[in-house]
Amino acid sequence: MQVNGYPWTGISTVMGPRGKILISLLLIIIVILAVWQLTSPALIPSFGTKYLSSTQYANRGSWVLQEVSSYGKVFLVFSIANLTYPRTTLLTSYSVVVSKMNETALPSYVRGFTLKLIALHIQDNYDGSTSAWAPSGTFPDAVQATSIFDFKTSANHHLKFSISYELYETLIVGSLLGHSATQSFNITQNVV
Repeated sequence: MQVNGYPWTGISTVMGPRGKILISLLLIIIVILAVWQLTSPALIPSFGTKYLSSTQYANRGSWVLQEVSSYGKVFLVFSIANLTYPRTTLLTSYSVVVSKMNETALPSYVRGFTLKLIALHIQDNYDGSTSAWAPSGTFPDAVQATSIFDFKTSANHHLKFSISYELYETLIVGSLLGHSATQSFNITQNVV
């Protein structure tokens, strides 16, 4: 086969060794950016007080906390609810929803803040028992974790919710870890 009157000897003579190296580096950079983008947590938008005053998601209480990052500030809403009626004979299901009320002072290359829940521990002051947890929920505007708690006695229980999370700054491509934090909230639960 001939190209422009010269015999075609393949791509190696067209690009040369420098061209191959540059193309290989470009492909490696594209793969790294794609992996970085795909492993970043999903951006959750600011949604105001939707979960702050919700009787469904905050029937045990809501708290607003400010997180400061190198790129700005974000106000996070922590809402705690019991999803099932608390009894000693049945397991009680709890939900923790973390959403953003608003965020401020973002540079143009930062799309917003998002977070990833790392752990949720519930401890009962009455007998010291703790619970397991699982990330759940498919909220497009919040992060949710649920936990099942086994109350052994009827009493007025004081529960301590310890929530660990990582705050991320979501960039145009990928995200950066701002910092990790643990917040604790106390609720009272009457068990019959």
